[in-house]
Amino acid sequence: MGSLVLAMILMGPMAQGPKELKVPEKVQPPLVVPEGTVIPVSLITEISTKHAEPGDGIYARTIFPITVNNEVVIPVDAYVRGRVVNADRPGRVKGKAELTINFHTLVMPSGLTLPLFGSLGGVGGTAERRGEATVVGEASKGEDATTVGTTTVTGAGVGAIGSRSIGGAIIGAGAGAAVGLAQVLLGRGKDLVLTPGTTIEIVLDRPLEP
Repeated sequence: MGSLVLAMILMGPMAQGPKELKVPEKVQPPLVVPEGTVIPVSLITEISTKHAEPGDGIYARTIFPITVNNEVVIPVDAYVRGRVVNADRPGRVKGKAELTINFHTLVMPSGLTLPLFGSLGGVGGTAERRGEATVVGEASKGEDATTVGTTTVTGAGVGAIGSRSIGGAIIGAGAGAAVGLAQVLLGRGKDLVLTPGTTIEIVLDRPLEP
């Protein structure tokens, strides 16, 4: 009797038939933002070659969603953090202001923080991009010429009034030109200022997997 009961217990699971096996759902590949993707951002803080120092923080946020396979991977208002690598003010006689910047961190609205490797693709406003990370300001040659010209005319007028002669006007013009030239030599050119709201394009140098 005991043997019969034991046999029935052992055969019980077999009598129920094979259990239905669950087929695992298809694993979706991760969404990866490919290298070369352009991420447009808008500056939150101002950057100026007049005050910027290497190591200063730069803060921006995304202004257009980045999608992969019709899914938003980087949404609008994700935050981007970077730093000033170098800031060169314009020379006293010639040269343009230069600002080298680097963006290195992406913070998603969920709080997920990712390393970012990218270079500059474009900069809004009058700034000009040079190389992979440098922004160049405007030259001040036109303003320098205006300064010399204005002081020359003013000096000529003062000389003519003082001496009431052509010779006086010439002397005054020469003095005015000298003053204008001195102002140019002693002063600097235009500093480069990237105001809040300036659009900057970041081009990914490496794939990004949120």
